[in-house]
Amino acid sequence: MAPTFPSVDNATLKALRKGDTSALERIHRAAYAAVLAEASHQSGDTSFGPPVAELAMLTVWEARANIENAEELEDAIHAAVRGGVTREQRRRAAHKDGGTPSAAGTVDSTWTHIKAEIAKMPATPGARKHSEPKHHVEKVNADGGRGVMIAVGVLLLGAAAVGGWFVLQSGAHGQATSSYTLPDAKNVTVTVGQRGNLPLGPGDTAAIGSDSRITVGGDYGTKVRAVRVDGSANFRVSTGVHFEVNAKDVSIGTTSGSFAVRAYKDDPAIIVRVKEGDVKVDSPKESKTISAGKSIAVAKDGTMSEPAPAEVDQALGWTEGKVDFTNTPLKVVMAEMARWYDLPVTTKDTSLYSRPVTMAVALDSKKDAIAALEQSASVKFTYDKDSKPVLQDAPKKAGKPAKAAKAAPAKKKGK
Repeated sequence: MAPTFPSVDNATLKALRKGDTSALERIHRAAYAAVLAEASHQSGDTSFGPPVAELAMLTVWEARANIENAEELEDAIHAAVRGGVTREQRRRAAHKDGGTPSAAGTVDSTWTHIKAEIAKMPATPGARKHSEPKHHVEKVNADGGRGVMIAVGVLLLGAAAVGGWFVLQSGAHGQATSSYTLPDAKNVTVTVGQRGNLPLGPGDTAAIGSDSRITVGGDYGTKVRAVRVDGSANFRVSTGVHFEVNAKDVSIGTTSGSFAVRAYKDDPAIIVRVKEGDVKVDSPKESKTISAGKSIAVAKDGTMSEPAPAEVDQALGWTEGKVDFTNTPLKVVMAEMARWYDLPVTTKDTSLYSRPVTMAVALDSKKDAIAALEQSASVKFTYDKDSKPVLQDAPKKAGKPAKAAKAAPAKKKGK
C-alpha cells in the first residue's frame, strides 16, 4: 500500500493557498520520507526518491489554489509521485548507457532545487479557480429515489508540466496514471448513505457507491479513459480506447464491458466482479484476465484468488440495490450499516461484535435493514440520551407458561 503522508494543519494549508513558500517547505520536510518510500516502492530503486520528491512538491505548488484539506493534499502528492516515477524511468531509458540515476539528494538539497524552480514560475498558480463552473453528478438517495443534480468540487491534481519538469508516459497504463495530473482531471465524492451516477463520456457511465471518491483522468477518451477509485464503483463502458481503473496499486483494464470494483482504504482485499466482457487485472505481483461472470480478489500483497460468492455479494451487493451478508460478524455489519444507510450504530456491549449476521435487504429501506439486523443478530436497536443509534442484546423472549401438573386423586379413607 502507498505510504500515508503526515497530517498537515489547516493553517499550513491556508498559507499554501495564499502562495507562502514556507508552507510548502513545511509540507516538503514532513512528507519527504514518505515520498521517498513510495517512489522507491513503485520504481524498485531508492535513487528515484529525490527527483520524484521535487516533482511532487512543484506539482502541489502549481495546484495549491484548489487544495482545501489534508486528504486532497495527500491525493495530489500520490498522483505526482506516480507520474514522477514514470518520468524518471523515461529519462533514464533515454540514456545510451541504459539509464543514469539522478544525483543523490537530501531533504535540504531537494528543497533548494524546488525553490529555484518556483522562482522561474509565474506568480499566479496555474490551477483553475473555484469560481469556475463545477462538474455535476446525479445523486441517488439512500431511499432509492433520484435526487436533484448536485455540484461536485473539482480538485486539480497537478499541472502536466512545471517549468522544465514534464511527466512523460508510455503505453496505455502510463497514459492512464499521468492523466490524473492533467488540468481537466476532476474528483467526484459521494458521501455516506448516498450513491451517485456519473456520465464519463459517450457510452461510458460510473455508478458510485456510498463513501467513495473517484478521480476522472483529464483528456478523457482521447488516448485513454482513466478513473481512479477510492471506495466502490460500477462501470459500464462502450467500445473505444483503453479504459482503465486504478485502485490502490491495482489496475483494471478493458476496451468495453461492465464491471464493478470495491477498494475501500481499510478493506483486506480489492474485489473485482465482471458482468460483461473481459477485464485484465494487474497487481505488483500478478496479472490475470477475468471473463464475464467471474470475480477476483487482490490481497494487500498483490496476490490474487477467487473469492467466495458470499464475499462478492457482501462487497458488491450495492450494485444490485441491496446489502447482503452471510455469517458476517456483527462488527463488520455495523460498519457497513454506517456506510450504506448513514446509520453509525455503536454498542457498549463488545461481546456482540462476533455474532454472525445473515441478511439480504434492499438499500432503499433503512427500516427494513434495522428490522433484519435485529432479527438475525438477536439485538435491539435503540437510541441513547444523545439520540445516537445503539445496539443492545435483545431480551430473551419469555417461553409459554408451563401447564400446571394435574393433582393426584385423593385416596379414599379406609383404603
